[in-house]
Amino acid sequence: MSEHKPELLLKFLEYVYALKGIRRKGWTKRGIPRVESVADHTFSLALLSMVLADMKGLDTEKAIRMALLHDLCEPVTGDLTPKDRAKLGIEKSIEEEYRAIELVLSSLPPELTKNYLDLWKAYITGSTAEAKLVRELDCLERAIQAVRYAKNTRLKKALKPFWEEFLKTSQDVFLRSIMQHVIKD
Repeated sequence: MSEHKPELLLKFLEYVYALKGIRRKGWTKRGIPRVESVADHTFSLALLSMVLADMKGLDTEKAIRMALLHDLCEPVTGDLTPKDRAKLGIEKSIEEEYRAIELVLSSLPPELTKNYLDLWKAYITGSTAEAKLVRELDCLERAIQAVRYAKNTRLKKALKPFWEEFLKTSQDVFLRSIMQHVIKD
């Protein structure tokens, strides 16, 4: 790896640390008082990705890396909800996220930037088994968080669509069964 300047890594870390302060907008819009950060969500997704990729015999390292990278554009774009994406247009929102992730990764060595961009693109397009899994787990993690918030607030009606949507759209029988257990508890 080429010689790298500490200040460039620190520039990258500023974006990473910013994720701790970005509250998940979908939850704040529903009036939840203490909302998780993007970093909180990313941590949970990375752990889910590790365990499920191991269980399914997939490339666990690739899945974890995708999970860690999937929202790394958000210090620049903010946390875009599905409504934000629809308003902006799906293609335009992906273009903006791509420019943002390029910016965030630009202070890293070029070979890392390329590798991480390739993983991020695979996640966005769902072009590998690992990407498909992490995308499903992203939805599962959000649905589980909705159930957790619903149990601690009076917002069950407002949050129920999150887990209903997951149960309707998930392609993975095992992940749907996990969600069913979460709902019952």
